Amino acid sequence: MHPPAVAARRLLIGTGVGLLLGVGFALQSGRSVSEQPPMALVFAATALLMLALGWSLSKGVGPLAHRFSDETDEAMAKRVKAEIDEVHRSEAVNAKWARLEADVLAKDLGEQE
Repeated sequence: MHPPAVAARRLLIGTGVGLLLGVGFALQSGRSVSEQPPMALVFAATALLMLALGWSLSKGVGPLAHRFSDETDEAMAKRVKAEIDEVHRSEAVNAKWARLEADVLAKDLGEQE
């Protein structure tokens, strides 16, 4: 399975190319760019925006780069395993501190009686 960044990049570039194709077919059929509202320009600008976002995502920069993970399955599995191990270590330390505190409190209560 591909990382989410690859799927998003393909979707953005495919949409951009499709929009450019639509603008090209509209211009070929005789539609004017100067119509009101200038829909050909709107579609062309949207196509260029989609292509630019897809390109920037493929380079790992831009506004969408931090939203879509580019990790492979193996890297993600290693990262998740490391996070789970850290949680287990933290829980073990917390349990040891709780046990030590309980022993100290029990000892203090024993001395007060």
